[in-house]
Amino acid sequence: MKLSQTFDPELHEAGSTAAQGQCSHHAPGGEGAGPCASEAVVSFHDRDGQWQSGCSLALEQLVEQGEIEPLGQGG
Repeated sequence: MKLSQTFDPELHEAGSTAAQGQCSHHAPGGEGAGPCASEAVVSFHDRDGQWQSGCSLALEQLVEQGEIEPLGQGG
């Protein structure tokens, strides 16, 4: 499982979708499907070790897929 934590804009590249508080997982070019206008609630490492952001739906999907641990469950 990849590292995740409560959303922190400081972890993301300045000017990026994630740094602006939006869901980069569902953003065009992201790993998810289709654009997302939802607010980011989680920051997590993607498969390439880069920080991404996710909305509550992305968090749920990533946890179900075993990609990241539920918030508060990491070591």
